[in-house]
Amino acid sequence: MQRTGCLLIDVASPVVRQSKLNDLLCIRMILKATLDTVLLRINAISRVLAAMLLCVSCEKPQPKQLTPAFYFWQTTFRLAPNERKLLHRLAVQKLYIRFFDVDWDPATQGPQPKAVIRFAEMPNGLSLVPVVFITNQTLIRCPASAIPTLAENIERKIRLLRRENRISINEIQLDCDWSASSRSNYFRLLREIKKRFSGTLSATIRLHQIKYPDQTGIPPVDRGMLMVYNMADWKRPATRNSIYDLEVAGRYLGSLNAYKLPLDVVLPLFRWTVVYRSNRFLTFLNNVDASKLRVIPALKPVAENRFEAQRDTTVFGFSVRRGDLFRAESVQPADLEQGRAVLLSKIPNQKLTFALYHLDSTVTSPYSDAFLHSLFRPGP
Repeated sequence: MQRTGCLLIDVASPVVRQSKLNDLLCIRMILKATLDTVLLRINAISRVLAAMLLCVSCEKPQPKQLTPAFYFWQTTFRLAPNERKLLHRLAVQKLYIRFFDVDWDPATQGPQPKAVIRFAEMPNGLSLVPVVFITNQTLIRCPASAIPTLAENIERKIRLLRRENRISINEIQLDCDWSASSRSNYFRLLREIKKRFSGTLSATIRLHQIKYPDQTGIPPVDRGMLMVYNMADWKRPATRNSIYDLEVAGRYLGSLNAYKLPLDVVLPLFRWTVVYRSNRFLTFLNNVDASKLRVIPALKPVAENRFEAQRDTTVFGFSVRRGDLFRAESVQPADLEQGRAVLLSKIPNQKLTFALYHLDSTVTSPYSDAFLHSLFRPGP
């Protein structure tokens, strides 16, 4: 019995039990309706998410936006008519031009500019990027206290050449294969040049510097130019192709997408033959490939891209001895296409300069316009 006010109610009576049962049934119906609503909303959200995922999986990655360019690596700037026509046909307006080298001068015991470019004609209609090559020994021998002066001298020399030849520039590039012993001076040099130049500062990057950034460091510049050539030891007779070898490149590109610097790319077009005597490097023969070696009677093919001198003679202007080994190296179009696809799939930045090394009619002649144009297309 339960007292309510002045009344006594029997909670066990049938009326009370029926009321409680009705309440429970009502609550159950409300819970079921709520659960049904939640399930419907979950199903709807799931369908939306599935549709979104399907769209994402079907969406193709946006092609990279490539700015075509060539390197020009001669001491006199003068474009042959066919070279200028090639630039026009390929719609190339950007040239990376070696302005001068910086090397250690024993006489003055200091860094000096070497092989300064001479402009025999004006680079009308072209966008130029001055490139300064600096030797590793210069950075090792140069005292740290002299680095700001070196930066000032480099920037002043570029400014002088620019004014003399009425050249407008928006970027400067330094080319150096720095080492652990030169890294500190080189990175300081880059920072000092950046203080003096308001445009883009870029630096060349080798493959080993991509693979081992913790050991080599990442240069303090705006962009890096990844040099995808000269990737194997040309001094070793056993090397297959020192200019360009996709198998060798693959050992270094695994972490390319994690490199902490926006990257541009340069691929090689040049060819040469490396000559060895008694298993030691003797000389380079530029622009000499296997086709030119095959027609020399004194040279016998002994393996893929290798020839051996059968007697003492003279070829290409130098004396050859019996037993000298000639290794012809060139870059096949299919290998360039394959390397391009790998690089563009791994480089994370959407916009980049895609350059070829280098602009010279004797270098570019083996490649068709259609093929060169295909390298510059938006990719991958």
